[in-house]
Amino acid sequence: MELDIDNPFIQALAVSTAMALFMISVALGIMYMASSGSTPVPMAVILLIFAIVFIAGSVFFESRGADYLGSMAGGAIASFIATFSATAFLTGMVHAWNGGIQALWWEQILSALAVCMVASMFIIRLLQHKLQSSY
Repeated sequence: MELDIDNPFIQALAVSTAMALFMISVALGIMYMASSGSTPVPMAVILLIFAIVFIAGSVFFESRGADYLGSMAGGAIASFIATFSATAFLTGMVHAWNGGIQALWWEQILSALAVCMVASMFIIRLLQHKLQSSY
């Protein structure tokens, strides 16, 4: 059996599965951070993620026509969101790797995967519709 990467069904399934696994890892990371009050991600890595996304976000918004203050604010908002997401994802991965996922039942894991796959497909289609109507 040959895997056809140009098949839209396989593309949608792969992207929604990858996004669902990311969502589950972020959820595990948030649960771990809420219960322990800390994260295994070093502060230097968190600051580096913030700095990189802040610079990239500021340049992106400035290239889209935002003024100086608007590009800085947009970069700051984007970097807060990206830093929190990346920290929660990495925390969730470490927590799952250290046995945190074994506390859940396999039915809960499969149910979470299914719900996240549907949610990610909805997000993908909504973004595609928004981007097609904008450009």
